[in-house]
Amino acid sequence: MQPLEYISYRENDENGELQYYILQRDFPHYIGLISTYPKDSIIPSIQITNYYLWVVFNGSLRGSLIPGYKNIEKDIKFVLNDMAIWYYAYRIVPNEKKYKKFKYDSSPNQ
Repeated sequence: MQPLEYISYRENDENGELQYYILQRDFPHYIGLISTYPKDSIIPSIQITNYYLWVVFNGSLRGSLIPGYKNIEKDIKFVLNDMAIWYYAYRIVPNEKKYKKFKYDSSPNQ
């Protein structure tokens, strides 16, 4: 995985709330939304390991449409999983304090 495979950015959504996104640099330029809960969709959300954070499919640069070719769901799941790994490695690990409130409590009394 290359550090430049994806770009993360922040943007206000239609409700004015600040959201965090991941953009795939290469075609088909999928966009993942970082969410604190999994969202119901045709494409399942992918959890970021050890955190209460999910990467949710949010369309592509062409809009919120899902391309219609064979095995597209499998391809999107693969990219979302890769985004989750990338976000963990390049955004969470370098700044763990910022994400502390989202981390699983690993104590045995949980």
